[in-house]
Amino acid sequence: MAGLKGIRRALEAPLMRFGLAVVPRFPRRLLLGLARGLGTGAYVFSARTRRLGLANLDVAFGDSKTPAEKKWIMRESLRNLALVLLDLLWFSRDSDARLRRWFVAAPSMEAELAGPVGANVGITGHFGNWELTGRYWALRTGKMMSVAMPIKNAAVDRLIQRMREDNNQVVIPREGALRKLVQFLRDGGTVGLLLDQNTKPREGGIFVEFFGRAVAVSPAAGVLATMSGAPIIFICARPQRDGTYLGELFGKIEANEVTGDDRRAVAAELTQRVTGFYEDVIRAYPECWLWSYKRWRYIPPGQNPEDYPAYARPVNLS
Repeated sequence: MAGLKGIRRALEAPLMRFGLAVVPRFPRRLLLGLARGLGTGAYVFSARTRRLGLANLDVAFGDSKTPAEKKWIMRESLRNLALVLLDLLWFSRDSDARLRRWFVAAPSMEAELAGPVGANVGITGHFGNWELTGRYWALRTGKMMSVAMPIKNAAVDRLIQRMREDNNQVVIPREGALRKLVQFLRDGGTVGLLLDQNTKPREGGIFVEFFGRAVAVSPAAGVLATMSGAPIIFICARPQRDGTYLGELFGKIEANEVTGDDRRAVAAELTQRVTGFYEDVIRAYPECWLWSYKRWRYIPPGQNPEDYPAYARPVNLS
C-alpha cells in the first residue's frame, strides 16, 4: 500500500503538468461535457462517495426531499466538483480574459465592487466554484489575501499556488495567518476564507448550529471582524447552463451589527450568522454544494448521536 501511494504521489505532478498543457486548449463546451461525464462516473462507480453524500443529504433534509431528489442533488454535486477541478486548469490560460468573459457579477456583487473597495472579511464555501470566486474578486480589486491548506505533494502545491495567484490574489498558509490577515484588513484589503469545513475544538473550533445540528467550525471570520472592524460579506459563484459563473452576494454583516464587551461571544455570534448564510444558500441551491465531505464529523457533549451520520464521532471539549 505504501508503495502504491509513493507511485501515485510521483505521478501527481507530471499529470498536473500534462493537464495544464492540454485542458486549457479545450473548447468551453467540450470542458462542460467532460465535467458532466466525470461527475456522473464518480456517482456511478464510487459507492463510498455516493453513500457519504446521500447520508449527509438525509441529515440535512430528512424526508423533505425524496430519495430521487437526493440522488439528483448528489450527482449534480459531483458534476460541479469535476467542473471546479477542470476549471482550475482551464482558467490557467489567458486567465484574466477568461475570468472577465466567463465570470459574471450579479448586481448584488457588482454593487460591492463599484467604486473604491475597502476592507472586507470575504467568506465563500465549497459551493459552486470557490476557486474562481476569490480570483475574480482579486482581479477586480487588486487586494485579496486568502488562506489555503498546503497540499501534501509539494510540487503539486506549488503549481496550484501559482494558478491561484495569477489574478493578484495572495495565498498564505493557515499557520501564523492571523496577524497577516488583520494587517491586510487594516490596509484596506479583502481576506478570503472558506469556513464550511471542520475545525476541531482543540484547534480553536467552536460549535454552531447547521441544519439543526451542531457542527465544529473556525470562528476566524468573527475574530477578524472584531479585531479589524471590517464587515463580513458572503459571496458564492453558481455555474450557469451556458458555461458562465454567476457571482452573487448572499449576505453581509456590518461591523456594528453585533457588539459587546466579550469578544469571544461576539465572534461566536458572528460565526453563527455566517453559518446561517451557508445554510440558506445550500437550501436554495443544494446541487452546488460539496456533499461528499464529512461535515457532521464531530458530536459535542449533550447531542444525540442518532441525529448524526454513521461516520460521526463524539468529541471531548476538555
